[in-house]
Amino acid sequence: MERNNRFVATIHRVLKKNYFLCLFLFLPMLVVFSSCAVKHTFEMVGFMKGLFAQLEERKAFLIEAAEKPLTESQEALLTQLLKKKDGLDTLLSSQVYLTYLEEQVGVAHKDYPAYLAAVPTTEQKSTTLFALKEILPPEATDEQIRICMDFYFEFHELIVKEPDITSDSEEMDAFIKIHLIDPLMDTYPSKMSTPDAIEVMKMAAVPSGMAPMDTDVFRKIWLENLQVYGFEEGLLRCAISTPDEFALIRSFFEDAAALETWIRLPPRQE
Repeated sequence: MERNNRFVATIHRVLKKNYFLCLFLFLPMLVVFSSCAVKHTFEMVGFMKGLFAQLEERKAFLIEAAEKPLTESQEALLTQLLKKKDGLDTLLSSQVYLTYLEEQVGVAHKDYPAYLAAVPTTEQKSTTLFALKEILPPEATDEQIRICMDFYFEFHELIVKEPDITSDSEEMDAFIKIHLIDPLMDTYPSKMSTPDAIEVMKMAAVPSGMAPMDTDVFRKIWLENLQVYGFEEGLLRCAISTPDEFALIRSFFEDAAALETWIRLPPRQE
């Protein structure tokens, strides 16, 4: 089957908002492309059910990790940092936090801006790659997994820096097409079969679902920290409890004030 613009357009629309739940609305479109549409529809439904369950497990894991109370040593670090009267980024560049950060991520950095410039780090990419491999179809090649990983970080940054983009179908469609669908389709021959197209839909759904979910999980928990502990202590707690995730999202903003503004945005509308 030749690449079909109608099919590509369907995938674009499917992934534009609400993670990937709208995939179900477009499964009947498979009738246009295959006499075995019923078989492929049930295959896709089965995959999506499993994907929902896996992402719910991931969500529960992330929430548990982010909400875990600080240990005694982490509380001591927090107390030590709060004694200083410097701004957040200066506090995170202090030797005491950099030492803690090195213990957590395994790499030394001269200051916090240097760490922000390094993200996503090799370790962050490896962690994301592992998570994707656990969820992506087993047929996904190393190249396709890498494409999904790159898209995860690109999409993560986009939805953080432009929270309203999910309501802009044209811009979202273009982004998904350029950064995910086209690269995935380029891994196949010029003539794609229906099973190939199904595999693209499966693979595209995974990072398109993971990135918004991960973002929402951390933003909600960080907002609770700000509401309970205030700006400085709240963000310090985030930087101590989830240093990798905090640095990744912090790297998308000019300063801590812009990060705070993003955290306090109204919840994304489903």
